[in-house]
Amino acid sequence: MLEVNMFNHLINLWRYWQNRCLLRHADETLWHQYRQLITEGWDQSACHAYLLTAQVTADLTELFQSVHVVGSDPYINLLKVSRQTPAAKLNLMLNRHLQTTIDEYGFLQLNESNYQLAEMLSPQSAFFPYLRDLVVAAYPTPMGLKIDALGRQMHLFRCYLDRQVINFIRHYRHDAMPANASDYDRLLQYCQDHEIDLDYQTGANFHNRYHDDFDYPHNMKVQLMRDSMASQLNDARMIEFIVDIDSGRFVSEWNVYRQLADGRIDANPAHYSLAELKEVANTESFNYGIPYGVYHVPAGYRGSHRRLDVEQPRDSDIRRQSKQYWVYPYDYDQGGPFAEIVAAGDDADVTAWRGVPAKERPQVYGDFVNFLKAHPGNNPGMRLFLIKQVRSF
Repeated sequence: MLEVNMFNHLINLWRYWQNRCLLRHADETLWHQYRQLITEGWDQSACHAYLLTAQVTADLTELFQSVHVVGSDPYINLLKVSRQTPAAKLNLMLNRHLQTTIDEYGFLQLNESNYQLAEMLSPQSAFFPYLRDLVVAAYPTPMGLKIDALGRQMHLFRCYLDRQVINFIRHYRHDAMPANASDYDRLLQYCQDHEIDLDYQTGANFHNRYHDDFDYPHNMKVQLMRDSMASQLNDARMIEFIVDIDSGRFVSEWNVYRQLADGRIDANPAHYSLAELKEVANTESFNYGIPYGVYHVPAGYRGSHRRLDVEQPRDSDIRRQSKQYWVYPYDYDQGGPFAEIVAAGDDADVTAWRGVPAKERPQVYGDFVNFLKAHPGNNPGMRLFLIKQVRSF
């Protein structure tokens, strides 16, 4: 470790002198930007990358503003070339740049700062797999994110990553889509336009919570990207959407959260109805690790999902209270009532279930669960089940 620190120190000195050379004939604007980046926590390597980019950039003001948007390409580039450790980079982003704090209700708030989190990002943004790799590298032990305060911040931060991609999909436009297209319609169109495969086969029981009696699943989970063999910057099953199967609307905590006058989120559970808390309980959750499901997990990521996503630090009060009232159903093969009606058939299962009349769904679902119990193994999904039963609606 001493040798690594000494090497980084020498690199920092070398970059400092390189930067001084680059700034020798620079105007006052670039000098001011360089000094501000230093005060904001960027090291000399990151500043060197900025100065090189500035040499081929016509508008320095626009470049500087872009660097101050967390998730933008210029921000990612500086974060990548920085010589800081993965944990130090995460701390730089959350505490120096976004000025995050955990409020009295255990909710992570983004406070006023020179930096802003990008309001929306494409699911294909390079920010997400790079952030995943930083978290995987910074938290390699079985304790995962529970090991320190920064880990809890990273856990709570994931909801803002969810908001970025939800906003992006909800604003996605295509000539083939009607103006009233559902969230799910927009997601399917986006994936078709960019040749992305969705994964429908990871469990959704944590997103089908109930209070008294469970009738049948109302929501499904879809994740992207479906699979990846990459040993680094792997983007498999990071992003997930919880979709109301009938309406195609995203189920999300961001459907109900209210913003206060100061821009912070009202995280007081007492300010939300039980119906609103159900959205919070069933919400999506960005995956720092890679879930197993039925697809590949490269060696360097094995076990990451459990330590970074399943074994979580203390959650916000609103999430904890919502999950205490709205409980999840156990799987049918564990003595519970839950089975995935959307499974191997992917979107065809969605269409099949939508075609079942509401009054007949409890009976059809009960028959489906009994079929799975009698035929243990892979779940064929609702479409094939209805075909096997010679049932049409």
